[in-house]
Amino acid sequence: MEHSPAPGELVDQRAGAGPDSSGRHALKRSLGTGAIIFMVLAAAAPLTATTGVLPLSILFSENSAAPLYFLVAVAVLGLFSVAYTAMSKTVQNAGAFYSYIEAGLGRTVGNAAAMLALGAYALTVLALTTYAGPFASQLAASFTPWDDSPWWLWSILCWAVLMFLGYREIELSSKVLAVLLALEAVVILILSMAILVQGGADGVSLSPLSPKQAFTDGSPATGIMWAALCFIGFEATAVFRQEARDPERTIPRATYLAILLIGTLYAFTAWSIVLGAGADDVVGTIGSDPSGVVFGLANGYVGTWFADVINVLLLGSIFACALSFHNVVNRYQMTMSRAGVLPQHVGRIHHRYRVPSTASAVLSGLVFVALAVVAVIGLDPATQVFAPLVGILGFAVISLMSLASLSAVFYLRRQRSRASAFTTTVAPIGALIALIWVLSLSFSNIEIITGSATGSAIVISLMIAFPVIGAITSWVVRPGGGSSPAPERAPAD
Repeated sequence: MEHSPAPGELVDQRAGAGPDSSGRHALKRSLGTGAIIFMVLAAAAPLTATTGVLPLSILFSENSAAPLYFLVAVAVLGLFSVAYTAMSKTVQNAGAFYSYIEAGLGRTVGNAAAMLALGAYALTVLALTTYAGPFASQLAASFTPWDDSPWWLWSILCWAVLMFLGYREIELSSKVLAVLLALEAVVILILSMAILVQGGADGVSLSPLSPKQAFTDGSPATGIMWAALCFIGFEATAVFRQEARDPERTIPRATYLAILLIGTLYAFTAWSIVLGAGADDVVGTIGSDPSGVVFGLANGYVGTWFADVINVLLLGSIFACALSFHNVVNRYQMTMSRAGVLPQHVGRIHHRYRVPSTASAVLSGLVFVALAVVAVIGLDPATQVFAPLVGILGFAVISLMSLASLSAVFYLRRQRSRASAFTTTVAPIGALIALIWVLSLSFSNIEIITGSATGSAIVISLMIAFPVIGAITSWVVRPGGGSSPAPERAPAD
């Protein structure tokens, strides 16, 4: 199997290293475990998942065992993370999936994975920025006299804030995300505790955690699939490796903590929602109004004002998710530019902010053009843009996780790692089998995930097109793109 060293395997470990004799600047090593966790939890968008995806996990599993399915997802993703974090210690750059897959499976597969990841993440930024528009417009109509504001105006405002934060130092983004994420978590926990304190619909019970019910009633496999989709975003911990103060310890710690925090929050919230609606009636209750069940519980157990608070913070959740993915895309562009897959100037590090600001400007420019096209031709922001473009994210990430697990088997064995057989073989192969199973389930439910046959066709087309473009690029562009940038550095702005 072909192999070329993953770009950046040799890394300048000096925190905050300044420019060298060639005028290149390093990324600033300033992120601790907490800051990275805020980044990835924001990408998981817990409030958005709670109001949108979590009810679907209960509805389509046809039982009340969603809390247990989230714990199963934690186990699967924890298994994946064993080899993933082991690779992070030797493949030391911001490419994450791209670099890890290339390290084990070769440059062609790596470039195909890189383009799939870049395309999926970038389209997610566009989807979220677009969707923020009509959401903000509805809020404006509810709380102000302005009852007919154009959605594109709010989307442009969201775009402008994203552009500003993405261009500036990473600490600014992490602080904004920390505030928004804290507000999301507080709202979710208030609702959950209110349900538990009042005893739910039929009293507090552990029946939703019963393994017998979870795996004998309804469609357990579908429930696990929807639960796994709620974790999308946790894998971005490795993307911020070059900006971590102590990456050898920070990245593994942040990865496992992110999985545990996301899983615990979702399992607890799912349990409270099931109790709030009634374990025996929850499927029927959600089936009558999937998108409104959480708001209905908020009205009933806390008050009508609390449903309004959730609505407002949902906009913050959408924005936080967009900002997190914006930062991820920037670092993917930087790594790909250093490998010659993208133009070298895209990977420049700003001399003051010490982040890939040029990549941020490129992404912002593309998103603005796409927003203008969507507005001019009159596409529906929710059904024709958001649903299909976000749909590709889940399929792409699970596919990339599967490839990364396979790559880990080859890479860690070839490196003659001193790690245990569990780390080098058992965990990645077990994760690979589980992830392929989840992926196959996802494709069997593709129209439900994307919202339409058209959305499904778009997802399938892009899932094929992006890797093909990446593979072709690896054949026509030689490694390094004719340049030899230092592993951790890029030309200064």
